[in-house]
Amino acid sequence: MENKKIVGKLNNLRMPPRKVSLVVDMVRGKSVNTAKMDLKFSNKRAAKPLLKLINSVESDAEGKNIKLPLIIKQIFVGKSATLKRFRAGSRGSPRRILKRTSNITLILEEDKRKL
Repeated sequence: MENKKIVGKLNNLRMPPRKVSLVVDMVRGKSVNTAKMDLKFSNKRAAKPLLKLINSVESDAEGKNIKLPLIIKQIFVGKSATLKRFRAGSRGSPRRILKRTSNITLILEEDKRKL
């Protein structure tokens, strides 16, 4: 019997992928309840949107009748569109500022270890 998986995505998160991946590495492979507790007490700014994503995918799993001890099977961060802005540099010349955004993909799976 195959494990049931559920996928959730968060697109165009207004944080650089490099900073988001620090938080994602913290929760990869953990159970959902453990990951939620870790994110609640994390000081990183990316923890809040990631917690919302996990809660959303978990409630979606409940709606699809997937049994609830869930683990984070896969989670990864990718680059999204980059916003290009300009600011005055030396002698008033324009200097480019790149405001990067992220895409997060989360895959939850039934936890067969605890049964």
